[in-house]
Amino acid sequence: MEENNFNNVNNEVSVESAPEAPVESVVTEEPVVETKVEEVAAANNIEASVSEVSESPDAITTNDLGRSASDTVQAVGSIVNGVIGVAETPRPVKSAAPASKKKSNKTIAVFSTKNVSWGGVGKVYRGYNIVTQEQADKWLTRDHVRIATPEEVAKEFGR
Repeated sequence: MEENNFNNVNNEVSVESAPEAPVESVVTEEPVVETKVEEVAAANNIEASVSEVSESPDAITTNDLGRSASDTVQAVGSIVNGVIGVAETPRPVKSAAPASKKKSNKTIAVFSTKNVSWGGVGKVYRGYNIVTQEQADKWLTRDHVRIATPEEVAKEFGR
């Protein structure tokens, strides 16, 4: 019977040390071609804003942090040859909000003997509750809710 003993596996690795050879570093300097921002912007049809700064003349800054009055805004989009980047897109037009139903501002005091939640209608708690006319009409269909008189409400709240 052959027994596999995985606990006594000897993982020795011998590494022969290679003789150290002197390493020579070769440094070659290639000429750096400086390209000005205006040249790159002109080549790519991009408007660039460069202002003179006393600390660093190569810094690109903006003086206007307010909202632009133009009809375009910057957004992620396709710029040149399908490359994704920041592109000028038309400013989205805000549509007028649709006119909502006229809601009555009339409120009704109701008295409930239970804490109940009703989806689409709301919640009532045990005691006096102030609800809208539409909610009161629905709550009054339940047997644990009744209309509270103004005298009851004034007495409850100490007026």
